[in-house]
Amino acid sequence: MPFELDIAQRLSFGAGQRSFTRWVAILSATGMAIGVASLIVVLSVMNGLAGELTGRLLNATPHISVTPAGTLSEAEIRATDIERRWAAVSASPFLSRQVMLRSSFTSAGAELTGYASGPSGLSGVTVVGGDLLSVSGAGYNVVLGQSLAEQLGVGIGDQVDVVLPNLSVTPLGLLPRYRRLTVSAIVTVGASPDGILAWTSYETLQKLARADAPDGVQIRLDNPDRAGAIAAQLKLEASEPSTVTTWADTNQSLFAAIRMEKVLVSILLSALIGVAAFSVVSSLTMSVSEKRSDIAALRVLGLTPLGVMRVFLFHGLLLAVLGVVVGASSGLLIATNLELVMTFIETLSGWTLFDPSVYYIGGLPTEILYSDVVTIISGALVLSVIAAIYPAIRASRVSPVNALEGISL
Repeated sequence: MPFELDIAQRLSFGAGQRSFTRWVAILSATGMAIGVASLIVVLSVMNGLAGELTGRLLNATPHISVTPAGTLSEAEIRATDIERRWAAVSASPFLSRQVMLRSSFTSAGAELTGYASGPSGLSGVTVVGGDLLSVSGAGYNVVLGQSLAEQLGVGIGDQVDVVLPNLSVTPLGLLPRYRRLTVSAIVTVGASPDGILAWTSYETLQKLARADAPDGVQIRLDNPDRAGAIAAQLKLEASEPSTVTTWADTNQSLFAAIRMEKVLVSILLSALIGVAAFSVVSSLTMSVSEKRSDIAALRVLGLTPLGVMRVFLFHGLLLAVLGVVVGASSGLLIATNLELVMTFIETLSGWTLFDPSVYYIGGLPTEILYSDVVTIISGALVLSVIAAIYPAIRASRVSPVNALEGISL
């Protein structure tokens, strides 16, 4: 062990310190541990929530959309070619219209989508009731999101009027085009699309909208992370009028808001680590004042000012490392077992911390990104070293003669 590190270890954990100085050092390390643990837990929760939200949105959102795609036959040929070229891919021509749904009780806006390939377009959703296969073909049936069905007050077998923003000429004049559809299934993705999700067969929506061609081709992948690479290849091959968009492009504002929220929370919690790191200044300054005679003795024995500086830098770093190790271990332990902690709190208090009917989730999912953990630990250590520089410089300037004579600087 280097000589300076050995002395720093004695200063940090030896019994020669005054009790007040020792408590200040302990509180500095404790503050560092709390800051590191808090930042790890909060960022893990935010990563988990972002991943959970993304997964649920992707259950109802196409991973790639190519619009337009020509006539129905051309779109089907293109969809078949895409499925052949990329394994585990489902592609289907689709139509989508903004509509108004009316029940006997109320009305609500929705996005009505029809897929030519049947229920594969909603393969990731959870069926609450009914049968998705019932909307295949030309039958006038519709699938509704759970929140939308609750808002309309309808269930399986009930009927809703679908009103399109198209006008029809009737003996009574110009009237909006509408059709009565039967609710054959109710599904949920556990996210906001439940409030606007409406799905029917391609043939039904084509008749309602009087569309000559599909809007395009929607593609679903086994791994949504591949969407960017596949979309880039499709853009190179697409003709000039075609547009290729991915799920990240569709939800760009949402993911930008999530990233911004994570950055802001990181900055706010990093201030806690900064306060704890600079509390090391108080601890080291008190230690320098307390150990003036010891510093003078070391100088007389031949320790250089640079050596004294290294001693107190190591002293501050040892306190920070202790706090960072305890904080990182505690943060990872809490983040890994957060569900158990929440269950214990709910059992103890009798409260439901996260009501699924309000928050869509019944707990706090966590996802530990070790890149975040490494960044937090590195930042805490760097701040601690910066905070220890001033007391270390002050210790290196202690005059052996003045210190031994008891003269204050």
